[in-house]
Amino acid sequence: MKTFILTLVIVLNLESATFKFKDGTVVNGNIFENPHSVGNVSPDGVHLIVNNKFYVHNYPLKTQEKIIDHGNGTYTVVEETIPTPAPPPLGGLNPPQLPNCVPARINFIQFEKETLNNLYKYYAHKTKYHKSVIDKYPNATAHRVAFQKNKSVAWGIYRAAHQKNFKVNSPELVAAWNKKVRKEFSFNSMAFVAD
Repeated sequence: MKTFILTLVIVLNLESATFKFKDGTVVNGNIFENPHSVGNVSPDGVHLIVNNKFYVHNYPLKTQEKIIDHGNGTYTVVEETIPTPAPPPLGGLNPPQLPNCVPARINFIQFEKETLNNLYKYYAHKTKYHKSVIDKYPNATAHRVAFQKNKSVAWGIYRAAHQKNFKVNSPELVAAWNKKVRKEFSFNSMAFVAD
């Protein structure tokens, strides 16, 4: 059990951790963690660090080719958009190193099941660890706070993994998001903006 937790800690804190998005994007990075920062993981999502910079996702549309059979021996190939979650609405706090107009936090609903499963296991095990310390030392205030935080994060991940109703992405939302991101983050050396 301790080996498993240690492995997850290493995987989620090294540059080589892989985060897969429902829109098909895959990035290697780590979760931003800084004591007492508003940018830490929350029940809503995470800030990712990629190439030593905050990662700002571009929320691309996911498409696939669809073949239409016209019944007369002819076929047409069209691009079909696969429903994925829309970019987050404005609001939410960024870490102090970033501007605040466009949220850089990536909501858990954006991640594929595999990534969500790994994140859930990690935060559920952290929750169990802090609970075991509290059971031994009931006055361990820091562990009580950490227990509540990790439990809330694990539930946020669980809810995101099972959420079926979400605002769907569209070409208009992608264009508006990318325009806001370019305006807000184009000169910020702390941000890694996806292409």
